[in-house]
Parts: sequence; C-alpha cells; structure tokens
Amino acid sequence: MKKSIWPLLFLIFLLAALAWVRISPFKLIEQDIIARWQGIQSTDSIRFFQWISDTISFISLGIPAVFVAIGITRKRKEFVRNGLIILLSIGLGGTISAVIKRTIKEPRPYEVDSRIAQWSKGGSNSFPSGHTTEVSAAALGFSLILFRTPPAILLSILWALLMMSSRIILGVHNFTDILGGFVTACIGLWIVQEGFRRYDARCQDNVVS
Repeated sequence: MKKSIWPLLFLIFLLAALAWVRISPFKLIEQDIIARWQGIQSTDSIRFFQWISDTISFISLGIPAVFVAIGITRKRKEFVRNGLIILLSIGLGGTISAVIKRTIKEPRPYEVDSRIAQWSKGGSNSFPSGHTTEVSAAALGFSLILFRTPPAILLSILWALLMMSSRIILGVHNFTDILGGFVTACIGLWIVQEGFRRYDARCQDNVVS
C-alpha cells in the first residue's frame, strides 16, 4: 500500500471512532456541559454567537471565490487553483458530512435534552457538524494555501474556534460533532489536494514526454 494513503486511512479511522463515541453514553456528559454553558450566556453573547454562526459562508466561500475571480480576470493560475482547492474541499467535505448525517442519524442536543435550548437553526442530523466542516476546510485552506502568514493563521484559527464554540453554545451540536466536522474537513481537503497533486504530476509527465 502506498504511503500517501495512510493519512487518509488514519482520518477515516478517527472519524469512525468519533462516530462511535457520539452514539455512546458519553454524549450525556457532553449535554451536561452544554447545559451549563448555556446557563451562563447573556442576551448579547447569544446574539454574538448567532451572528458568528450565520455569517460563515460570507467568509468561507467569499474569500476563495474572490481569489478565483481575480485569478481568471488577471490570468493568475495560482489564484484560481488555490481558490478552487478550498471551494472543492468545502463541497466535498459537506457532501461527506451529509452522507454520514443521514447514515448515523444522531439527534441534536436540544432534541434529546430539555435543559438545552435551540438558539440557532439546525439542519438534519447532528454528527458531524456541517458548519465545522465548512469553517475547518476554509481555515485550513487560508492558513496552508492562500495566505500562509502568522497573522492570517492566527485569525483563521480564532475564527474557526469561535464558529465551533457557537455551534455548541447555541445548542445544535455536541463536542464530538465538532471534532467529527474537523476530521471530515481534513478528509475533504486531503482528497482534493491529492487530486490536484496527481493532476499536476500527470501534466508535468506529458510535458516531459
């Protein structure tokens, strides 16, 4: 087996392990923590986290889309390539997340625990978090592909952590949902980057031959 496939296999194993934890009694401990976190929130903090949660796509999709547009208009292939990697990673991660949600069918915290309020819209099922998949793919892309500067990395991490926290505090996800979303994003990004790498290598071979 090629060494390059091992990271993907590890991520798949980790995601499966998180899914097992999610359906185990451990979720009761998570729900206790969520209920406590919600108990210390103010009206302003709830609105802040709702705003963080609702504005995700403006950043996660907007920034790479701008890079693609600039790359096309100014003929900067690298801009187009990097922007597409992030957009495709978000799309693939979201697809994987949706399939897992419909397979495992874990309910959201507010659906099974009366102490937990629903302060944000929730889609279908709970595991893994689609918002976390999206923000993680975008933040990893911004940090490792688009900008790669300390300030950009710091801002990307801060934004991702705020988004992840918001989904827990708003009562729509458990901690394992968040971790599952992050791993799903890593899987999507790995597959897309590997696809681009192989495409580039094939193009290079054609040029040489």
